[in-house]
Amino acid sequence: MKKHNNNMDKSSSRLPLVVVLLAIGVLGTIISCETEDDIPPPSAYVPPTPEPEPEPGEDCTFSTIVPELSEGMDFECGGPEVTFFGEKDGSFTLDFIENPDPSGINTSETVVEYTQTADIEPWAGFFFDLASKVDFNEMQTVKIKVYSPAADQIVLMKFEDKTDNSIAKEVQATTTVAGEWEELSFVFSPSDSDKFDRMILFFDFNGEKSAETTHYFDDIFMSEGGEVEEPVETGEPTAPAPDPTIDPTEVISLFSDVYTNVTVDTWRTDWSNGTLEDIEIDGNAVKKYSELNFVGVEATSSPIDASGMTHFRTDIWTGDATEFRIKLVDFGADGAFDGGDDVEHELVFEAPAQQEWVTLDIPLSDFTGLTTKEHIAQLIFVGAPTGANTVFVDNVLFYNDAAPLAAAPTPSVDESNVISLFSNTYTNVAVDTWRTDWSDATLEDILVEGDDVKKYSNLNFVGIETVASPIDATSMTHFHTNIWTADATQIRIKLVDFGADGAYDGGDDVEHEITIENPEQDTWISLDIPLTDFTGLTTKGHIAQLIYAGQPVGSATIFVDNVYFYQE
Repeated sequence: MKKHNNNMDKSSSRLPLVVVLLAIGVLGTIISCETEDDIPPPSAYVPPTPEPEPEPGEDCTFSTIVPELSEGMDFECGGPEVTFFGEKDGSFTLDFIENPDPSGINTSETVVEYTQTADIEPWAGFFFDLASKVDFNEMQTVKIKVYSPAADQIVLMKFEDKTDNSIAKEVQATTTVAGEWEELSFVFSPSDSDKFDRMILFFDFNGEKSAETTHYFDDIFMSEGGEVEEPVETGEPTAPAPDPTIDPTEVISLFSDVYTNVTVDTWRTDWSNGTLEDIEIDGNAVKKYSELNFVGVEATSSPIDASGMTHFRTDIWTGDATEFRIKLVDFGADGAFDGGDDVEHELVFEAPAQQEWVTLDIPLSDFTGLTTKEHIAQLIFVGAPTGANTVFVDNVLFYNDAAPLAAAPTPSVDESNVISLFSNTYTNVAVDTWRTDWSDATLEDILVEGDDVKKYSNLNFVGIETVASPIDATSMTHFHTNIWTADATQIRIKLVDFGADGAYDGGDDVEHEITIENPEQDTWISLDIPLTDFTGLTTKGHIAQLIYAGQPVGSATIFVDNVYFYQE
């Protein structure tokens, strides 16, 4: 019995150890399951394989992107969303298409097609935003492949801060071939770094835009190299511009210390590309435009009525501008930009004198596209080299050239062969009136160097009558008059013979009108017209009416002297 009890004791002492070992195993399994979250052992886990990037030439899904310029744009699988501007009366399209001419330097599959219709603004284009601001420290050149319809077209590349478009820089290049791919380079500066996150492109910048054109472009990339043109300090004027001496009653001044200035809303619009600083030179106020591409000056709240003016004048000083442009824009009766009745014209002044004040005294008739002048709301100054020139501006004004500076030439026809209506050289016959009550013009009798002159302003037509003593010009061969104008684009002269009854519209009247197109301006012209040219004037024994008419209707001014008939 005692031996049996000993065996039982040994068995009982081993049982707890087995139980403990089993418990530890179960607990370990539970802990393992909780910590690995039922993931199979590492040897059984295979991570997913990422989709490979498409290789060049492989198909991809085209998508809209916000590009990073440092990574370049090849437009094979993506392109930016663009915004157009400068539509005016035209339109634009931009599409990503199959390369129409995969040859030469560009055999890629996809390119950008940009089409501009006629009647867009000369400065029209498009822009798109970039993913970050451009770093030009390592690479200063931006290259783009272009397929242009013509050589010698300007392609302008501009960068700006999308939140402040006054922070901007632009560089232009010129196409050299037509119908062939070429690469254009635009060189910027390390100092342009971290400023710009918007790219703007202009194709055929400042071109005529008279017909639809299509440009293709591709592969916009940055590269090293290129000669960087940093701004060079060229000084500033040491003396003010000369004071204008025009009678203040004949002036509409926008900016001058000599005159009272009209209201100007801004001397730098928010769409300008240039820096404005108001400075003084010897106490005289001056506008300084630096880093000038173009700057808008606006008077939209009070448009300028320059219909009675003959000239636009300004004084400029520059040490580096190789070209200067002036554009005038009339917003029309609706007073709104691009309202449908806008007219404008730009004049170009090549190689202006440098390091001295230059007075630009411009007849408004030179702005041929400015067909109306009653609502001038915009003045634009443009300089070249683009964004790298400085221009100082003073005395910006319109004025009416009140009279010719010199008298008309003195006639030399012998007085015995003359019937004079108006001339200091001859004895004049009686004239009833030099402006009938049915005339549409203003008459003023003035002196030019002591010589009597008739000034007709706001001219549509003016009647001159000798009804009381009709002129018998049957023995005369010519009609003569001297005319001076700064703005008339057409002058018409009509002679009317009232007939034997001496009454207007009495049944025997005859008349004829001569038209002089585009008369020479700012100088006296002598019109010696054979009476045989007045073919409708079949009788000349009772001439009782002379009529001058001018265009533009109601806004032309002419000065008249030495009005007479003569026998050659």
